[in-house]
Amino acid sequence: MNPTKGNRTMPRVQHSVFRTLYRPPEGVNVKVPYSFLGAPYGEEELNAVRRVMESGWLTTGMETHLFEEDWREAHGVEYAYTASNCTTALHMAAQLCKLQPGDEVVTTPITFISTNQAVLAQGAVPVFVDVDPRTFNIAPDAIRAAITPKTKALFVTHVAGQMCDMDEIMAIAEEHGLLVVEDCAHTQGASYKGKAAGSFGDVGCFSFHAIKNMTTLGEGGMLTTNRDDFAVKIPWLRSMGSRYPGDPHDDGTPGPRPYGVDDVDGYIPSNLRMTEAQAAVGREQLKKLPAFIERRRQIAHRYSGALADLPGVTVPYESPDAVHTYHIYALLIDSDLTGKTNHELYDVLMNEHGVHTVPGLYRPSYLFDLYAKKGFVASCPTAEWSAANSLQLPLYPHLTDEQIDHVIASVRSALGR
Repeated sequence: MNPTKGNRTMPRVQHSVFRTLYRPPEGVNVKVPYSFLGAPYGEEELNAVRRVMESGWLTTGMETHLFEEDWREAHGVEYAYTASNCTTALHMAAQLCKLQPGDEVVTTPITFISTNQAVLAQGAVPVFVDVDPRTFNIAPDAIRAAITPKTKALFVTHVAGQMCDMDEIMAIAEEHGLLVVEDCAHTQGASYKGKAAGSFGDVGCFSFHAIKNMTTLGEGGMLTTNRDDFAVKIPWLRSMGSRYPGDPHDDGTPGPRPYGVDDVDGYIPSNLRMTEAQAAVGREQLKKLPAFIERRRQIAHRYSGALADLPGVTVPYESPDAVHTYHIYALLIDSDLTGKTNHELYDVLMNEHGVHTVPGLYRPSYLFDLYAKKGFVASCPTAEWSAANSLQLPLYPHLTDEQIDHVIASVRSALGR
């Protein structure tokens, strides 16, 4: 029987149309939105899409190759490979690490949900450790304390646009023979002691989602690596295991080879490719990325300079070792001193001033049902407090000076200053 005709056991299924938490409530006059577009487009991106459409080659072509080469050079790595998004890049990274059931991965609870889902998907065990209270990044001392004989890898997320303490993390990894995956979803163009994000670990995974500092038509990702053995496998993992005549042999020696399809280290590959239009737009966005980052940093410094004196408000910390690219600008709100929680401050800013903010940072991963019902428990008090008491201000390159002034004046007014 067709379940859609008669004898229906539930109402017709309807999901949210706009699948994001960033839409403001209806009926509010929003003067400064929390934009769902992290980087503006111009004629260059429109011409790039037109170029692809007129070429008649819409996927797995020269635009993809050139974007990968541009990214590789910009980030100082041996290899770069596009992906459909950062989530699929992370899943491939977990497979490159050969994670198996029972393997432990020391990771951060303050990250987007996909980081640790990549670990779970391989049957491995995420071991959550606490974060640095200034940067929200995973704390090296906490990593060291969590390592056991079962630990196989470290998954580290560079949160909000500022890189982790990679010297300490890489030293720990080397000492214990661990693999390192960098989640660089927030850190396109960021650096630590002069080296780019994605160039330290065994694999780096980048996002070009709509809200990121540069974007490829709403979705997109990139993997980076300096490992030849990983570079052999990535194109096969992202394209159904297909070995083409121009590919290397499995041991890395140059082709030609017969066309064939096979697994990769026992994993069944999927289709995780980026389109040519996305890659062409990515090439244009990458050219603009330094200017986007500079504008973000200018706005962040204006916010911090104007709000740092407010009692109970902590502005973002910038490590002297890192170039912060400010994908997110998050204040910490101590309600004992401000007289308002972050959620109360959100309500005042939205309803009385038309400023759309976002209360909270990232809920620690282990607090979601996906982890709780599997029995994962953790105690990360700094992560939990930071996530529960933060407030994200609007920050994107196309904010006007008038909008920035309005945000600053509104925050000060909402806190009685």
